[in-house]
Amino acid sequence: MKLVEQSWSLQSPDGSIQFHVVLDGLGRLGYSVNRAGQTILAQSPLGIVTGRESYTEGLSFNSAVSATIDEAYTLPHGKTSHYINQANELTLCLDKNEHELLLVCRAYNDGIAFRYELSEEGEIQITSEPTGFVLPEETLVNVWSQKFMECYERTYDHNMLELMDEEDYAFPMLFQVGNDNWMLLTEAAVYGEYCASHVKVRRDKERTLELAFAPDQTVPNVTNNPCATPWRTAIIGGDLAAIVESTLVFHLNPPSEIDDLAWIKPGRSAWSWHPDSMSPRDQEKQKRFVDFAAEMGWEYSLVDGGWDREESTTDVPELIRYAEPKGVGIWLWSHFKNLKEEDECRRKLALWAGWGVKGIKVDFFDSDAQERIQVYDMIARVAMEYKLMINYHGSTKPSGEERRWPHVMTREGILGAEYWKNDLNEGPNAAHNCTVPFTRNVVGAMDYTPVTFSRVTRTGHCHQMALAVIFESAVQNFADSIEAYEESIGKPFLKQVPAAWDQTVLLEGYPGRFVSMARRSGEDWFVGAICAAGGRKAHISLDFLESGIAYEAEIYEEVFGPLDHYRFKHSTEITVRKETVTCQDTLHLPLKVNGGSVIRITKSGKFSS
Repeated sequence: MKLVEQSWSLQSPDGSIQFHVVLDGLGRLGYSVNRAGQTILAQSPLGIVTGRESYTEGLSFNSAVSATIDEAYTLPHGKTSHYINQANELTLCLDKNEHELLLVCRAYNDGIAFRYELSEEGEIQITSEPTGFVLPEETLVNVWSQKFMECYERTYDHNMLELMDEEDYAFPMLFQVGNDNWMLLTEAAVYGEYCASHVKVRRDKERTLELAFAPDQTVPNVTNNPCATPWRTAIIGGDLAAIVESTLVFHLNPPSEIDDLAWIKPGRSAWSWHPDSMSPRDQEKQKRFVDFAAEMGWEYSLVDGGWDREESTTDVPELIRYAEPKGVGIWLWSHFKNLKEEDECRRKLALWAGWGVKGIKVDFFDSDAQERIQVYDMIARVAMEYKLMINYHGSTKPSGEERRWPHVMTREGILGAEYWKNDLNEGPNAAHNCTVPFTRNVVGAMDYTPVTFSRVTRTGHCHQMALAVIFESAVQNFADSIEAYEESIGKPFLKQVPAAWDQTVLLEGYPGRFVSMARRSGEDWFVGAICAAGGRKAHISLDFLESGIAYEAEIYEEVFGPLDHYRFKHSTEITVRKETVTCQDTLHLPLKVNGGSVIRITKSGKFSS
C-alpha cells in the first residue's frame, strides 16, 4: 500500500539553517539542509538496519515532538572556556511492523545533527546504517578529505567529488559549497555502544557519500536497548570562522561525569622521545627534561615508550619525587594492549597513580571497531577513578568526548611531527599545517607535538612557533630537544604560550594556503600566522581587542634576505620587536614561503582616542 508523503521542517534558532525531513510514499526517510536559501545537502537517504527490522522503507509516522535546547557549561580546556548550547530539536516517532524507530534532529545556528534511537528492550544487533550525504547538483564543490586509515595519520587533500578515486574517506571532511557556504561533515558522541564511522564515495550515485562502519567491524554492532547511534553532524557556516570556532560536536555529547575538576590541569610538556628515542630508558636524561620543563615553567614532562623495559634505568617513583618540588608532573606511556583488560588496567593505573603520575599516554589503538571503542571507554572510566589524565595515540579522531570526560586531554589521530624523524618521509608539510585547523582540529584537541626546530621540516622557525597557537591541545607536548629551544630566540614565547584558551578567533585563512588565528588566555592574546607555497603578507586585524585600551604587541618575525623574494631558504633566524597597538590597528606581516609569525599581546594601559 502506497503511503502519503509527509514532511517536516526544523529551523536553527536564528532562522539561517533549515533542516527538512521527508517520509515518501514508499515509507522511505530522507532529509535535506539549506542555509540562507541555498542547498547545502540535497535530498539524502536516511535509514538503519537491525537484526529485528530494516528501517529503510515501509515506515509509517506515529508522532512528532519538538523541543528547545538552551544551556551553558564550562570545560577546563579547549578552544574556549564557556560553551553556549542552543538548538531546536525535532523527534519523529516512526513504526514498521510494530517496531519503533526514533529519528532525532537538531538545528543549530552553526549546523545540524541527527541520530537514530531504538527503544525496544533487550539486545539489538545493528548491521548497517544506510545514511547518505548528497551534495547539490550544478554547484561548485571543493573538498578537503583524508583517505581513510585506522590511525588517521594522513593529509587532508584538496579534491573535487567527481575526481575522488578512493572508496573510503575519513571524518571530518571539509566542503566549500558554492561561493558562500562551508560545511564540515563528522560524527559526535562515539562510545562503545557503536563503532566509529567514515564515508564511502558512491560511484553509481553522483555526488553521494554513504556512511560506512569501521573496516574491521566484521560483525554487527551489538548493544542493549534503549540505544542511540552517534550523531551524524554537519557544521555549516558562511565563512571558515564558523567552522573553526564551532563547538557543536561538544554540545552533542553528555555533560561531564566529573564534578571535581581540580585535578584536570591543562599545560605544556617536555618530551624527550622525539629528539632521542632511547631517552625514556635513561633516568638521567629524564631528569634533564624535568629540569628543562621547570626552567620553562611547563607543567609536565612525558616519559615515553621504553621506560619499563628490563634494560631501562628509569625509576619513575624516584623521578616523580625529583620533579614534584620543581612543579613538574610526570606522564607515562603505555601500549593499549597492556591496558585493554579491565583488571590489568585497574591494577596498573592504581599503581601509577600511587606513584604520583599525573597522566597516561595510551598508544597503538589502530581500530575504529566497536570492541576497540569499548576499550577507550573503559580506560577513560578507570583513569577517572584514579584521577589520571589521558592522551590517546594511534587513535581514532575525537567526537566531542572531552565534554563527558574532560580528563581526556588530547589525542593523536593526526599526521604530526613524529614523521619528521624518518628521513625518507617528507613529514607534515606547510600545506598540511594550513589545512588541519579547518579539519581535524575543529572537532577536538590534537597532539601534533609542535615546534620542531632542529629537523628539516621545510618550514620556517616562526612557522613552527605559530603551531603552538594554531594547534589546540590541552596538553601541548613540545617535540624538540633542550638544546634547540635553549638556542632559539623564541624561547621566551614558548615559556609564555598556554595550552588552554578562553576564546578563539579565526582572523583569515584558506585550507592548504594560509591561516592566521588569535586565541585569548585571561587578558592576554596570542596570534599565530602561517602560510604555505609562495609566501604572503598576513593581515592581522586587531579588532578583537578591547576598545579604549592600549596593548603591547611582542612580534616574532622571520629574517628576510635579498634573495627571499623568489628563493626559499630554510628560515632559522628570528627577530623580535615591540609595538603599541589598539583595536583599531591592523598588522601587516610579511611571511616567507612556508613561513610564519607569532605575536603576544598584553595590556599596557588606557588610551584616549
